[in-house]
Amino acid sequence: YMTSYIQWVEEHLPGRKLFSVTWEEIRSYIRFLKDVRGLNPRTINVHISQLRDFYYYVLHKDWDKREVPLLHYDEHLPVVPSREQVISIIDSIMNPKHKAEIAILYFSGIRVSELCRLHCKDIHRSKNCIYISRSKNRSDRYAVLSDRAYDLLVSYVRTAYRGAKQDDWLFPGQKQGAHINEQSIYNIFIRHLEKTGLKSSGFNLHSLRHAFGLH
Repeated sequence: YMTSYIQWVEEHLPGRKLFSVTWEEIRSYIRFLKDVRGLNPRTINVHISQLRDFYYYVLHKDWDKREVPLLHYDEHLPVVPSREQVISIIDSIMNPKHKAEIAILYFSGIRVSELCRLHCKDIHRSKNCIYISRSKNRSDRYAVLSDRAYDLLVSYVRTAYRGAKQDDWLFPGQKQGAHINEQSIYNIFIRHLEKTGLKSSGFNLHSLRHAFGLH
């Protein structure tokens, strides 16, 4: 974001030092992002937030949000699959590892980034929960472990992951010692959206988290 801003200053305000750029000129940059680059308001707001932090923490200048306000944008409800649609996606997956991954995302409501970093020891059957370490807000928490998700996990371990140890990744990746990456799970989900005729539904992996919360 800052590289984009610095390049714009060098091109449109040659020779100008960053600390001397005026509020009106910063607003011209925001208009450039909107009208020339065609960025959406959410993305432009990230640019504004980065500029604010740069001016405040690096240049030690006050940032006036009245001079460069954040852009307003429309809020839209997420597209959420029905319970039957989610079950059809899970049932269409034959690979036990992939089936367990998608099932946990739905039945536990965890983020895909959290799923990728689960260790075998994070599954607590006696408490019917999954331990999530250092989640998005940097705190630890527990997620629910349903009977359906647990049964699919057991099937996966017995058929494809015998010999797994407590400290091993629950879902290892292709490289030695690495966990599965988010893109791999995304590809699995998209492939089975197509298989179940739901490719044009607007669903994505995060839709499973919304579905968990709603259902």
